[in-house]
Amino acid sequence: MQNTINQEIINKPKKRKPKNKENLIGYLFILPVFLGILFFIAYPLVYSLLSTFRNWNGLIDLMDAPFVKFEMYRRVLTDRAFWDSLVTTLITLIGIPIGMFLSMGLALLLNRGLKGTHLFRVIFYIPAIVAITAIVILWRGMLTVDGPINAILNLFGIKSRNWLGEPTYARIALIGMLVWKGLGVSTLLYIAGLQGVSDTYTEAAKLDGANSWQIFWRITFPLLKPTHFYMVVTGVINGMQLYIEPDLLLDGGPANSTRTVLIYLFDRFDQRLISQASVVAWILALIVFVATALQFYFNSRSEKA
Repeated sequence: MQNTINQEIINKPKKRKPKNKENLIGYLFILPVFLGILFFIAYPLVYSLLSTFRNWNGLIDLMDAPFVKFEMYRRVLTDRAFWDSLVTTLITLIGIPIGMFLSMGLALLLNRGLKGTHLFRVIFYIPAIVAITAIVILWRGMLTVDGPINAILNLFGIKSRNWLGEPTYARIALIGMLVWKGLGVSTLLYIAGLQGVSDTYTEAAKLDGANSWQIFWRITFPLLKPTHFYMVVTGVINGMQLYIEPDLLLDGGPANSTRTVLIYLFDRFDQRLISQASVVAWILALIVFVATALQFYFNSRSEKA
């Protein structure tokens, strides 16, 4: 009997002592990050959400502002200027497929290993590191009636366009500048994607008699899917938050044709309509979240197929 009891005591698993000291050190390491998230992300988010239910001008305490329920949402959603700015923002997203097409073509050319390709990679990447103010000054000079762009058009018998004074041409000019500005980064991303494609696939396709177009469309293009996905997701997120480029280039004009949602939002701030600005911010965040979630959903479905 005694032997049995002793054997049970020996076989009984020993309780591990809690590593309180190690846990405390770990918590201290993550404390700065936690406090940063709490005070600079969580708190402002909650505060801005509460402000959407009050008529607040930012000059008084939020809790002293009149509680108006969903009135601020109604004012924003019934404002024609808001919907016009949203349409303008969506129109600028046309530059995403254009930029992808051009950058993919450049990447295919620069990935051939020809002489001077490294120099051209640097040249194409320069717009990504140049200050946006310098880019705007450059494009404003090129887009004037007597600028080089109209001079090139005149060589082909096309009349000069008022790129900065007519709404339709202003939007085209803005999209063109955005595509040119992001071309370097997109090209480098596609070059990295192309270098990740194994030569085994292309060599096998050549042995089967596939031509260059078939190799690109059936092998290279599908294998670049992660790069396509990244370009579209980041392009939509950045495009929906477009502000600096249209504001500096055209100040939202002419006739508000380049006035994006973010310009509309900051106009609310300038007019001390802080609650309406918060409503616009939350609507924009919801649109970006839904668009990104849908892209991830369709991407996961296509991978499973």
